[in-house]
Amino acid sequence: MTKQQTAMQDPYERRALLLHLGDVLESVFCLSQCADEYASIGEAVKGNDALTGFTLLGFIDASMKPRDFIRRASGAFFVWPKALLDEALNRPMLANTVRHDLFADNAKGWDAYVEERRKEVPWFGEDLPDAAKSAAPAHDAKPAPAPQKKSKATSEKSSRYSTWPWPDKATDA
Repeated sequence: MTKQQTAMQDPYERRALLLHLGDVLESVFCLSQCADEYASIGEAVKGNDALTGFTLLGFIDASMKPRDFIRRASGAFFVWPKALLDEALNRPMLANTVRHDLFADNAKGWDAYVEERRKEVPWFGEDLPDAAKSAAPAHDAKPAPAPQKKSKATSEKSSRYSTWPWPDKATDA
């Protein structure tokens, strides 16, 4: 695929990943409603019809405890919203956090998950380092210091997300 074709696909791939993130959040919510009733993900999927439509749960180790899945999925995906809005997409990081946090000892499940994601996002899971890394260190980061009063010039500068993927009107004129 040429660079131009890749650029044309990028918004659709980001959209597909955002929709997947929405499905993950929905699965976490639905599972949280019944997590204490089941000892494992496998039991929960078999015992609760609301969970059967979430394909991700079929790739997870069936013996994983529901509360562990909720915690791990939160850690695996919490970086996605900001990462998907960055101008330059860090593709390995998106997949690597999921591999580390949800599929650490489940290569078969990881391979099935990647195969499913690649139906919409062909590059998903490519070029990953041998050792998967978690997004968890971001949980340990210290909060940013309180912002100081900004000058008018500083306050006019917008956030890094205010124009992407839409062009800045000031630079278009």
